[in-house]
Amino acid sequence: MSQNVYDNIRTRVIVLQENQLLLLNDEGAWRLPGGGLEPYESLLECAAREVYEETGLEVEATSIAFLGEWVYPTYAPCPRKRMQYGYTLEVHIYAHPISPDQPLQQEGPDFPLPAWVPLSSVPQLPLWPKELKTLASTLLAGKTVPGVPSIIKLIEGPQAAPPTTLPYTQIAIDGEAGMQGAASPRLGQAQQLRGAGAAPPESPPSSRLRSGQTPSNEV
Repeated sequence: MSQNVYDNIRTRVIVLQENQLLLLNDEGAWRLPGGGLEPYESLLECAAREVYEETGLEVEATSIAFLGEWVYPTYAPCPRKRMQYGYTLEVHIYAHPISPDQPLQQEGPDFPLPAWVPLSSVPQLPLWPKELKTLASTLLAGKTVPGVPSIIKLIEGPQAAPPTTLPYTQIAIDGEAGMQGAASPRLGQAQQLRGAGAAPPESPPSSRLRSGQTPSNEV
C-alpha cells in the first residue's frame, strides 16, 4: 500500500466571485476544481494551479475552508478488493480570481465544463461535496464564514520571533446585496487579516480524481 503523501492529499477549490461559485459540470453532476498535490508545491499553490488547468482562471488561494477525510474501511468501503485500510485527505480551499472578466476555458474536449453558478442555485444542484449547499445558504443569509491559514513552515529555533498576526480570513457577501441576490464585489474577496500572498509558480499537470468519488489511494 502506498505511503506517498502525494498519493493521498488532494485540493478542492472554492472559488467565489460576486454571488457566484465556480463549478465543473461533470456528466450532469457538479463538483469543484482541484486535484492532487505535486512535489515541491504547497496546498495553496496546488489549488491555484489546478484551477488554472481546469478552468483557465488565474486565482489567489487564500485559506482553508474545511477538510474532508476518507478513512477506509472505518467510514467508507475500501475502493480496492485487496485493500485492507487507507486514508485520503481532501483540503477545501477558498480562492478568488486575481482579475475580473477572465474567460473560462475547458481543459480539453473530454474534460468537465467550467461555469459560474449563482449561489442561490447551489442548494438545488446534484453536486459534491454536499457541504457546499450549506456554505451557499450560509453566505446568502448574510453570515460570515472563517478561513483558516495554511502556514509554510521553516526550520527555526524555539526562540524565533512570532508573526504579529495570524493570516485568518473572513468570507462574506455584502449583507444588503447578498440578501437581495444581487452581485456584490466583496463575495470571494476574502477580507484579509494579512498581506496578499505571492502568485504561485507554474507546475506540471496533476493526476485526476472526481470529487465525491471514492479515492483509490492506499496508505
